Amino acid sequence: MAGLCGVQVLLLWAGVTLANTPPVSPPPLCSYTVTPIKFGLQIDITSSPPGLYAIKINEVGQQETGKTFNADFGQTSSHDITHLKPCTEYEHYVMFNDGTDGQTPCSSTEHKTRTFSMSQSDIKDVSNSSPCVPGSVCYWSKWDISSSMSTSDHITAQSCTSDSKIFCIKPAFNDICSDLTTTFTSGNCSPFRLTRNIPVGFLIPSDIRPTVQSKLPAEIDTTLPSQCHLTTDYTCHENGQIKELSELEPFTDYSCIGHIKDMNDDTIITTTDIPVRINCDLQISKKETSATETSIHLSWTTTSTNCRDVLPTLSNLSYDCSCSSAHNKPKLSVFKDPPGGSCEIKGLEPWTDYTCTVQPKYNNKPEGTSAEVKQKTAPGKPDEVTSLSLSTPENKEIKVTCGRPINLRGRDMTFRARLYAGGDSQELLKEEEENKCEFEFKDLSYLTTYRVEVTVFNGQHESDPVIEHVDTKYNDKVVIGVLVFFIILIITAVVVCRIYVLKRRKSRNDVNEDMMLESTAIYVNAPPPGWRRQEAH
Repeated sequence: MAGLCGVQVLLLWAGVTLANTPPVSPPPLCSYTVTPIKFGLQIDITSSPPGLYAIKINEVGQQETGKTFNADFGQTSSHDITHLKPCTEYEHYVMFNDGTDGQTPCSSTEHKTRTFSMSQSDIKDVSNSSPCVPGSVCYWSKWDISSSMSTSDHITAQSCTSDSKIFCIKPAFNDICSDLTTTFTSGNCSPFRLTRNIPVGFLIPSDIRPTVQSKLPAEIDTTLPSQCHLTTDYTCHENGQIKELSELEPFTDYSCIGHIKDMNDDTIITTTDIPVRINCDLQISKKETSATETSIHLSWTTTSTNCRDVLPTLSNLSYDCSCSSAHNKPKLSVFKDPPGGSCEIKGLEPWTDYTCTVQPKYNNKPEGTSAEVKQKTAPGKPDEVTSLSLSTPENKEIKVTCGRPINLRGRDMTFRARLYAGGDSQELLKEEEENKCEFEFKDLSYLTTYRVEVTVFNGQHESDPVIEHVDTKYNDKVVIGVLVFFIILIITAVVVCRIYVLKRRKSRNDVNEDMMLESTAIYVNAPPPGWRRQEAH
């Protein structure tokens, strides 16, 4: 009973479920046929309800090239798909859009169909009227000829952006002024060829790539199509002035234009602007130098590999000469002597090492490579000696010392001392030379004024003299001897005088006594005996 009840419940549930499910309509039936037509395929809907259909088509084996078209078959039962490739097998599918999320495929007896072959009449040459690709051979067709065109140069056809039915082939550079043959091939169909002449008008200025030679006189090499008989003349502009190539100067920016001419000398093409600047590789060589005390003379030769033919004619070529030491940098500008040049730098210091530079200039702007040379100026006049000192260590001797000059301005150093009589006398008494400023003048006169002049000689020049005056001393030995003599003489004289005075005095006393005796004997009584003796005592 339990099993029977279970079965009854299941049957009852199934009956309820079927009663609640809405009836399902059978899918609409649709079918189609495909017929090749000129330039493509025609899709015909048969036994199908009206509505929107999606048609998918692609080359056999190339899903990525597939295309989808939407068609409303409510108004018509056929749809043409054109601009397909000729002689090409296509796969095709038609889907009916029933208004839901899904699509219903339509049936067909065949899902592959080959298009018709193409004829020459299906192709139009629009090279002269099409603005698509300048300088190209362009063909128009209702067929898709994108992969049908080929040339002997294997040039790939380009589609026109403004018209998908136009495909163009740009001739090779040397195909201009010759015939270009284009082969049209599709699938297994027989190819055919179209040939047309490519006139010089197909030459585009931007395709002309001139090459500027880095030399003077200026040259611009222009490669033109080998089949054309063309020549090129160039004119150049600089600051509003027009110049021919032969007139171009170095180190100057020009904008040049090429005039391409035909056999009648008529300009048929003008090139785009060509920037031109020729930099001459100026080199300073064969440098020679000479020097005086205060100047250096430089001479040189200028060479150039790429401008050697015009070097003698460069009127704006000049040079800067400069010599510098560690202390000063005098400069002198020297104008042109194009094959070479020379300059003299003045106002330099004697006997000084200088580094001299020659810098080429063009239009007063430094150009090319400068050159350096080292040169020492010649010896000059040395400065005066310093700290001159005169002394007289002996009565008849003069000793001279001095210091070296601040600037000798030469290689050698010899001191010279000259002895003159005092005052402005030019009588040279003695002259001596020494490597050190130490001199002695001996055996001179006592108590005499002398003039001493000291100079320094550097091997080529002598300095101005430093002058001092000095007096020799008296002879002290003679003076002492004279003094001794006079002292002895005076002493002797004094002694003699004293003796004389004493003798004179004694003589006078004796006379007085005698006179007194005589007077006493006559007028006075004689003294008693022994009086004189007592007085003497």
